[in-house]
Amino acid sequence: MPKKSLINYVKSLVQKGYDISTIRNVLLKYGYTEKEIDEAVSSSFKPTIRHEIHLSHTTALVIIFVFAALIGIASFFYYSPSKSATELLDLNLEPVSTTIEPGENIVFLKELSNLGSSERYDVVIKQEVIEPVTNKVITQKIETRAIETFGSTQTRILVPDDTKAGDYILRAIVEYDNKKAVATLPIKIVAERSETCFDSINNQNEEGIDCGGICSPCELQVLECNDNNPCTEDVLVDNICTSKPIAPCCGNNICEGNEICAADCKKTEEYSQLISTETLEEIKELAKSNPNKALQQCNALEVPDLEDTCIGNIGEAQRNKYYCTQISNARIKDLCYSNIAKSINDNSLCEAISIESRKDSCYMTFVLDNKDYSVCDKITNKHLRQSCESLKQLNELNQNQAQENQ
Repeated sequence: MPKKSLINYVKSLVQKGYDISTIRNVLLKYGYTEKEIDEAVSSSFKPTIRHEIHLSHTTALVIIFVFAALIGIASFFYYSPSKSATELLDLNLEPVSTTIEPGENIVFLKELSNLGSSERYDVVIKQEVIEPVTNKVITQKIETRAIETFGSTQTRILVPDDTKAGDYILRAIVEYDNKKAVATLPIKIVAERSETCFDSINNQNEEGIDCGGICSPCELQVLECNDNNPCTEDVLVDNICTSKPIAPCCGNNICEGNEICAADCKKTEEYSQLISTETLEEIKELAKSNPNKALQQCNALEVPDLEDTCIGNIGEAQRNKYYCTQISNARIKDLCYSNIAKSINDNSLCEAISIESRKDSCYMTFVLDNKDYSVCDKITNKHLRQSCESLKQLNELNQNQAQENQ
């Protein structure tokens, strides 16, 4: 008689929509015998008899004949040697972080199941992000894997910085033995900054750059008032041309306040060198022994995002979340908290991440890498939370099994 805990676990997976072949392969992976699995599956579907039903001999013979025919048909399809290879491989994608900004990584779980066969397959997996209207491939990643029974891996695909905001499709194609298995997942790319009437871009429903539509009427921004001074804003007020100073202004040879302008705010020759990946790595290495000196070099960088990345590197080197608070770019700041959380094994730092999808991705790292299921209730994405709870339940089931075997 199979253990009640195993029967209940099989029932819960069936209710969530998993097929018996997938359940069988997962349990085999975790050490259960085929006999235990078969008994658990059989008990999961065994009805409870409430009363006796008296049938005539003719009715009983008909039922026996139909039941035997069904068993024969099922046996033919299950044991048929001509079963195609396509039916032996199942591919499933689960989202981790699929609403992102350009320049960030799509993160998802890829599940491969070798159904109905004990043979090992070497498969080629092509993962690509496509634009659904034109079917244009935005980016792709190709890898080779060997699959025996069941495997689940977290995959990251970097979306190019110049990708436009909109809805996309992540498509995974597994090729093996001249066959294919395909799975898809919806992806959403969001603009890194919101559209405003002050972004110097003709967007929204504007008639011109930052004017018309929901912004101020364009007739207030007249070319006739242009005094050819890039450091003044020229507008027409009550039919009078007015030029308002713009401060800080890049190009007036004055370094004003916190202005970031290479032309006005000259850096010392010591830090005016071109920044490369090697330079950032050198500063990160310096941060291990002299974080104050490393921070001084980061602050000397003229490109804001490079400066933020540099400061984040110091935080990782020192394993100190204080440095994350000094970062301006929200995406780089969130990455700083996430990396430090992993390095010090403290999932509470995930809470400081500003974007929910990135926060969920941080929590899922602890689930997949450390089997830390205490974060399940903190995950906002419904599908990821369900995956976390299922993994937690399976882990508890394995622990109970191990204790009973001792």
